[in-house]
Amino acid sequence: MAQRERDQGGGKRRKAPANSLRVRIVAACVQREVTPREIAEREGIDVAVVGYYFRDLEKKGYLRVSRKEPARGFQRHYYVADRRKVILDDEFGQMGAAEQHEVSEALLRDFLLACKEALHAGTLDARSDSHLTWGPYEVDEQGWKDLMSELARILERSFEIQAESRVRLRKSGKDPIPTVFALAGFEAPKTALASPR
Repeated sequence: MAQRERDQGGGKRRKAPANSLRVRIVAACVQREVTPREIAEREGIDVAVVGYYFRDLEKKGYLRVSRKEPARGFQRHYYVADRRKVILDDEFGQMGAAEQHEVSEALLRDFLLACKEALHAGTLDARSDSHLTWGPYEVDEQGWKDLMSELARILERSFEIQAESRVRLRKSGKDPIPTVFALAGFEAPKTALASPR
């Protein structure tokens, strides 16, 4: 876990749970090239701590250095994400409940931030065929398994579509369409979905 550090202004830098920070770093690097300093400033965490996580994620194959540039006597490293998932399903299953909560909270925060930015930029509803839906369902155990299986299938297909698009974009030289794609399926509290029968 990140240690509490003081910034140059004397104020305290806040702690960031390791898995939560890891998720946010990779999520940022999926969208564009990112430096450890950018994340450190955004999160209010010491740059040395953030740099450690960047190097660890690079070593584990999640990130790669996309380019380097000289900056005041040192090399500034820009990173992009290389792995499709920040934390694999089996890794998530091996975490304790508190760690799972950290990861889920970080993912939700990043997703909601992406939605907010798109709403303010006017891109959320800019295309007539964009889609945003959620709704309460009531299913049995088999229905749950079927829904989760479909979500997994759609997720895998989304990776294939992205790879196919990258090939076509390289050939055409056209600009990509920045896109947010999200899937969710989780058990809701019984009181949240109370509906008349």
